[in-house]
Amino acid sequence: MVSESTPLIAGRYQLLRELGRGGMGVVWEGRDTLLNRQIAIKEVLLPDGLPRADQERQLLRTAREARTAAKLNHPSVVAIYDVVEADGRPWIIMELVRHPSVEEVVAKTGALPIRQAADVGRQVLSALRAAHQAGILHRDVKPSNILLSDDGRAVLTDFGIATAEGDSSLTSTGMVTGSPSFLAPERVRAAEAGPPSDLWSLGATLFATLVGRSPFERGEPMATLNALLNEEPDYRRIPPVMHPVLKGLLRKEPEDRLTAEEADGLLAEIVASRPAGYDLDVAEPRPSRGRGRTLVAAAAAAVLMLGGGTFAYFKLTPPAEGTSDVAARAAASSPLPATPVASTAAPRSSASPTPSATPTPTRAVAAVRAWRSPDGWSIARPTGWRGARSEAYTEWTRLGGRAHLGVRAVYVVRDPYQLMRDSEDELRGAAPDLRVVGRRAITHQGAKAVEWEFAYTAGEGAAPWARQGERYREVRRVIVAADAAYVVSWTMPEPQWNRTRSLMRQVVTSFTVGA
Repeated sequence: MVSESTPLIAGRYQLLRELGRGGMGVVWEGRDTLLNRQIAIKEVLLPDGLPRADQERQLLRTAREARTAAKLNHPSVVAIYDVVEADGRPWIIMELVRHPSVEEVVAKTGALPIRQAADVGRQVLSALRAAHQAGILHRDVKPSNILLSDDGRAVLTDFGIATAEGDSSLTSTGMVTGSPSFLAPERVRAAEAGPPSDLWSLGATLFATLVGRSPFERGEPMATLNALLNEEPDYRRIPPVMHPVLKGLLRKEPEDRLTAEEADGLLAEIVASRPAGYDLDVAEPRPSRGRGRTLVAAAAAAVLMLGGGTFAYFKLTPPAEGTSDVAARAAASSPLPATPVASTAAPRSSASPTPSATPTPTRAVAAVRAWRSPDGWSIARPTGWRGARSEAYTEWTRLGGRAHLGVRAVYVVRDPYQLMRDSEDELRGAAPDLRVVGRRAITHQGAKAVEWEFAYTAGEGAAPWARQGERYREVRRVIVAADAAYVVSWTMPEPQWNRTRSLMRQVVTSFTVGA
């Protein structure tokens, strides 16, 4: 630890405050007194008890790595200015970038929207391609090493364990460096590592931006390394559009992986995609609402909005038995023909005369229909309501609007009470007179849950299905499952609340995870 009385590092660099620390060192905010500019300073920590020869080797290695990384001049790479030795250890002088890491953003606000995740991936890919062309391997690509600015710029940092390709003499200690959850299998096997190893780590990082953790994280290092070598990722909670690039990057053998160019092409298609809206339940296309509704709560996984704020609308039907998960997801994301509902109107009489018209029996229509999500949950949704589905949000709206059912998945699991408070804040943004009618902790099919009831008047910025100025009642239930939380909401105009309460209970209590 450096105190205020410590001389300037190398007679030039002043330490101001600690920004963070990890297994490889401490990062400080500092000032270059010669050029009078703010900088970041990485203090490289050497393991306790390391023999003098190994210390010298580590110092040499760090100096070489920093000089190698300093060759890079790329907008998505933190610039390296200098490397010096002081107090018997190396110090790396870097560009100061005042932005949170992707890890921090996901932990605070939930999964990145698909297009943002793909755009971050493209920027990091561009940085890695520049590094690889210069013969540099990063070797520790992970969410905490990618900084994300408010304007969307992604910056790859911490080339502290980067190496020049083929420079095996600098790693003769036999230590495996890098974060276990994001290591490529060949690095775990101590096989030759190259650019495909960084691409694997990028694939695991992109997975984490959508789920909140590496696909191989098992809680302790040996189990995690075993998963890296012997298990395949679980893609059920990953939107299908991301499957090709993730599956291509996370192939066990380096030679089977996507190249950087191939991965960039797939990510570019996702960034550029603008799906058209569909509405199969009304005669005319549903007009786009200029403002649209932002479905992203402060704590929830972000939801993909289609161009112009319009969802892709379709009739949600359960996948056929025996259908693969990928096929079921693809089917659910495509417009399907509307399922006819039995009519109660009198039959049309025949053109030929008949003594009397014989009434045709009508089939009773059930109040709810079971629907199973490709993401592993199911619910009994009201019959005849129109469905819409996006990445982490599924909703149904009664024909004519003004009644709504929603299910939102939150993959970065947090305290259910905090999720509910975030939901309250979300509602209050469009309903300043929001009143909490009731709060209670419950058990939902054996799982911990919290349920709150709200009353409010829909204001400016309300959901597209709501009528501004109308009074609504709403129940929201947060259900915490093994590795996700779900927010189930039911909204109805206040005058209809009491007579639809039994239907609401039937629908909300039917929500099931993994059945």
